[in-house]
Amino acid sequence: MPWNALNWYLQRITGAALLILLIAHFWVEHFASEPLLHGKLTYEAIRARITTPLWQGIDIAFLLVALYHGLNGLRNIVLDFSFIPREMARAVTAALIGIGLVWAWWGIEAFSNLS
Repeated sequence: MPWNALNWYLQRITGAALLILLIAHFWVEHFASEPLLHGKLTYEAIRARITTPLWQGIDIAFLLVALYHGLNGLRNIVLDFSFIPREMARAVTAALIGIGLVWAWWGIEAFSNLS
C-alpha cells in the first residue's frame, strides 16, 4: 500500500477513534463520575482515577490519536494547498514528526509525575 494511501486511511481511522474517545471522555468526566454525581468532585478524586493504569492508557491513547490526526491533517493542508518542492515537503513532514514526538513525550511524561 502506498504511503499516501496509508495516511489517508489512518486519518479516517483516527478521526473515528477520536469521536469514540471524545464521547467516552465527556461521559466519564461530566456524567458518570461517582464523586461528581454526589457533588464531591475534588482534585484527590480526579488524581485517584488518573493514577490508575487503565485511565492512563486511555488518556495516552487519546493523546497519541489526537496528535497523529491533528499533525497529519496539518501536513495534508500544507502539502495540498501550497506549491512546494519535494525536498521542502519532506522537511515539513520531518518537522511535524519531530513536533509530534516531543509533544507525545511531554504528554506521556506528565503521567509519570502523578504518582
